[in-house]
Amino acid sequence: MYHLEFDTPLGHMVAMANEAHLTGLYYKDQKNVPDLSHSVVNHKHPVLVQTQTQLEEYFAGARQKFSLPLRVKTTEFQQQVLSTLTQIKPGDTLSYQCIAQRIGRPKSVRAVANAVARNPFIIVIPCHRVIGIKGELKGFSAGVHRKRALINREQKLRGE
Repeated sequence: MYHLEFDTPLGHMVAMANEAHLTGLYYKDQKNVPDLSHSVVNHKHPVLVQTQTQLEEYFAGARQKFSLPLRVKTTEFQQQVLSTLTQIKPGDTLSYQCIAQRIGRPKSVRAVANAVARNPFIIVIPCHRVIGIKGELKGFSAGVHRKRALINREQKLRGE
């Protein structure tokens, strides 16, 4: 395993990769950051460099979607949730309940929230676009202040 740390306008991030895939992307101070002592810093790893570059483009307003090779071990349910997150357009939001309905599990709102909370690819898989049923911002492992900033940034780029 390899990792690379870098700064963004919303804080210090760490990207993790195996030989060929991004395996995690986190804000350094968010919940559930894996132990980095089991990985090696690599400033030349192609996937890690590509991740940093695409995030720089995102924050500069030049990129809205990411094209990174992702690898994560999930259950089928978690994969359905993460797949639904990738379909939310920049600046748009969906409620946890709406996601549960979209995957055909309308009574699984709490399970959807847990799957969203375990998203290992913050920003790349846009869990920041998920909100409460009444439109409230909540449940973001990197802090609600970052969630608000990401949504506001995307809406501003859309001209809202």
